[in-house]
Amino acid sequence: GLAVGSVAELARRTVGRFSSDHSNAAAIESSSSSSLVLSNAANTQRLSHSLRRMRGAAMKLGQMLSIQDESIAPPALTQALAQVRKGAEAMPTRQLLRQLESEWGEKWREKVDLEERPFAAASIGQVHRGRLKEGNHAERGWKEGKRVAVKVQYPGVSDSIESDLSNLTMLVKATGLAPPGLFLENVIRVGREELKVECDYRREVENQKRFRSLISSDAGLVADRFRVPEVIEDLCTDKILVTEYVHGGTIDKVVDLDASERNRIGRAILRLTMLELFVWRFMQTDPNWGNFLYDVRTRTTYLIDFGAAREYDEEFVRGYLNIVVANANKDEETLMKESVRMGFLTGEENGVMMEAHKMSGFCLGEPFQSYEPYDFKASRITSRISEHG
Repeated sequence: GLAVGSVAELARRTVGRFSSDHSNAAAIESSSSSSLVLSNAANTQRLSHSLRRMRGAAMKLGQMLSIQDESIAPPALTQALAQVRKGAEAMPTRQLLRQLESEWGEKWREKVDLEERPFAAASIGQVHRGRLKEGNHAERGWKEGKRVAVKVQYPGVSDSIESDLSNLTMLVKATGLAPPGLFLENVIRVGREELKVECDYRREVENQKRFRSLISSDAGLVADRFRVPEVIEDLCTDKILVTEYVHGGTIDKVVDLDASERNRIGRAILRLTMLELFVWRFMQTDPNWGNFLYDVRTRTTYLIDFGAAREYDEEFVRGYLNIVVANANKDEETLMKESVRMGFLTGEENGVMMEAHKMSGFCLGEPFQSYEPYDFKASRITSRISEHG
């Protein structure tokens, strides 16, 4: 459907433009092919549907692209990828039940009363609501009927990462999906690394427990009502992760709230980011709005999905801080020296690349140049960084 729709749109555009100005035929072919998928609403819907069906690698790429600044990606693409964030298509019930029995055993229904229809999906799994059954978890303080969220990994997803990414790369290049200025190879590389570690649910359990302890021990985050759901560790396996169920919608929905509440949440998230990188040196690196859930009733922000959390050593953090300070001070010499030392540059880039690195870095340093509030919207900081490549 996507291919047919793209061909049809290309034909319509080419015929229409050729009739009005046949001297621009070469430009028509170039511009039409580069924005083929984005050319009409039907094609963007087909694209979104295709990505959601592909799960795994496609979902990860869709999630990563979907948080790009709206000024970078065309509006039609932004709308299509917003649908991707909602998750992949559910696995068939028969497949789900086989996965549950494989991980929990034949008598798994004695442990949890599970809704077979998922209510959410992640890049490598889908999430179901459930309730704990009587007598199985009392010693841990988990009462009968306690609501839980059960994340079940798609069967075989870890084995298909490489082939899925290869197919996806061809699709993206052929359709011109990636916004201008996006280095697709780097996005694919990061997506590959994240997917491989996210398949390890045992590791994610430990990450979530650690984040829960860190956040609950910080008075500022507690006061701002930031929380991490408790892990129901007895029910977690290599391919199933169970936590307490929490209410909330994705954090991007706060755009409809009053300015004071938006500012409170924004400040808290920025402070959390600084704590993760420069104090704890342990960071949730998955750039997906769906990993922050906001409960409008209690004004609580829940942090979920810690598969991509990782540690940074002291040397890396010190070097990164040096780069941030250099950007804020517009210190080109220190910026370039530290960027090469840390591997962000090779030192062999041409003048255009070096200038782009410097100018995008100086843009990034703007919020740290003053103690005064920084207006991210008015500054157009993300689109200006993109303009520098």
